[in-house]
Amino acid sequence: MTQVTEALNRIARQCGVKAPSSWITAARDDHVEIRDDFLRETVDDIADRVDLPSPTGKTQTLTGTGSTNSDGSETFTLNSDFVRMQRDELAFYDPQQDRPVVPVTDSGQWQFLTDVGAAGAIKYYRLQGYDGNYTVDVYNPPGSGDTVTVHYVSNVWLATAGGTEGTTLANDDDVLLLPRRIVEVGTVWRFRERRGLPYDDKYKEYEALLSRLSNDSRGRRKVSFAEPDKDVRWQDLVPNFIPSS
Repeated sequence: MTQVTEALNRIARQCGVKAPSSWITAARDDHVEIRDDFLRETVDDIADRVDLPSPTGKTQTLTGTGSTNSDGSETFTLNSDFVRMQRDELAFYDPQQDRPVVPVTDSGQWQFLTDVGAAGAIKYYRLQGYDGNYTVDVYNPPGSGDTVTVHYVSNVWLATAGGTEGTTLANDDDVLLLPRRIVEVGTVWRFRERRGLPYDDKYKEYEALLSRLSNDSRGRRKVSFAEPDKDVRWQDLVPNFIPSS
């Protein structure tokens, strides 16, 4: 893997900036901008736009306690490195029902749901909070000891030489966990644009690389002229709620 400081040295050369003797202690304005502003903006942009696999992509298991809020939901605290849910239908999954947990994004819809109730066993969730302090309310929550799983994008983008994941550059031998070339190009165009320098070529390269990474992370696309698959899951045929009479 590439050391973060090696990537920063390459970024500095492409920005026409002399690299410092140490990026950890560098205090000159242009060095601080590259390390703390433009590099971090690029890292955050990648996390916001691409569902990367582990170690950036993570899974958290939430176990029901049997204790509910006044509206019938149960609140769970998400890991402090949570950035967002992965953009996948099954990102929040109920293994007991073999179904996704359904998102509710509007407060009015949530109140209606909890006031009226929902037939069957489908679970619903409402995400709340902000950086490092996210919680999720689950309606029709898992019973005591039952679980639901959250697949999410974390804020992890580097690791120490010993493998400890992190979010802040602290050692010269810290390694980059994101694709090196995209991080470098993204940082360079941001520096150039902010300084009033030509940046269009690097911006287009960054967007092309990011688009390709996004497609690759979702699996290779292919065109088929054969008949579509006719396999049907039994879960799709069984209704969520079957009345007793």
